[in-house]
Amino acid sequence: MRSLLKIALLLTFVSAFFSCKSDDGVNSTPIRDFQEVYDEDIVEIEEYLKTNYLELDANLNATVTKIPEDGTQTSIWDQTAYPLQSITVKNDVKASLASDYVSKDQVDYKLYYILLNEGGGTNPITIDSTLVSYKGWNLVNEVFDQNNVGLWFSYPDASEAISGFRQILTKMKTAASSVVNSDGSVSYVNAGNLIVFIPSGLAYFNSGSTYIASYSPIAFQIRLLARKERDHERDRVLGKYEDTNGDGDFFNDDLDGDRVPNFLDVDDDGDGTLTKYEVRFPVVTGTPPNEITTYYYYPFNGAATDDPLTPYDDRKGIPSCSNDYLSPTRLRRHLDSSCR
Repeated sequence: MRSLLKIALLLTFVSAFFSCKSDDGVNSTPIRDFQEVYDEDIVEIEEYLKTNYLELDANLNATVTKIPEDGTQTSIWDQTAYPLQSITVKNDVKASLASDYVSKDQVDYKLYYILLNEGGGTNPITIDSTLVSYKGWNLVNEVFDQNNVGLWFSYPDASEAISGFRQILTKMKTAASSVVNSDGSVSYVNAGNLIVFIPSGLAYFNSGSTYIASYSPIAFQIRLLARKERDHERDRVLGKYEDTNGDGDFFNDDLDGDRVPNFLDVDDDGDGTLTKYEVRFPVVTGTPPNEITTYYYYPFNGAATDDPLTPYDDRKGIPSCSNDYLSPTRLRRHLDSSCR
């Protein structure tokens, strides 16, 4: 069975949502108003948090159970050992990757979450690839999907995780380290670990399956095992450096106005020369007529010290058109359309 978390079906443009196929198939109901559905969802989620309690084993694996009638258990809402937190996000699923795309869903979604362990590594950004293990359940506490080994997800690749799942990953860190076991499996040390409660607008919305009814909020426990920084368009500039306005939205940065965001654009400044050629330099070795030219790529920023084992100065980052390699505010030449 395909993982219920993996995207298996692209819905119509008007929905702008992804869904997944289970053994019994996916059933879609007519599209409702996004805000109207969210208003219902948040009431359902908060009621769930007030009427269910959380149990954790020694490895911080979570089980959520409805509070019995005797009321002896403390609700998720009221417990203080792992405080309930929230963030507000927009739906980041896109029917188009164009920089001027505007989603029909403009709801401000509240994501409740519980951070069980921050993790000992680094926080991912939204366009990183992430390795996660997870368990997902509906709000009657039926588990619909689980992966204990780890699965890679990328954004904005086609096989992405649902929006609420993906966006909450930035609230924890990767594992501090990993160990390869004798059987070839990998154990991750001090991985980020949280539980998130997701409105249907950030999940499967009008798609239904055996365990997830249409317009139903869901919950996940997620462990963030590892991440990979991405160079999505392979222009030799990591995506993390292509948010030129620094607002965390990588889609609204379009230097040359061609509707292709910088982090997906092979020619950022639109000067007709591919970015990967503007951020490289030649090193010539040997003597005539047997010279050998090898091309290397500047790092975005130079290193603190020069590595004597490399045939170039590691302290030089991508230069400006005037060969300024160091100034933090310089206009790097791959972003300068007047630089030839």
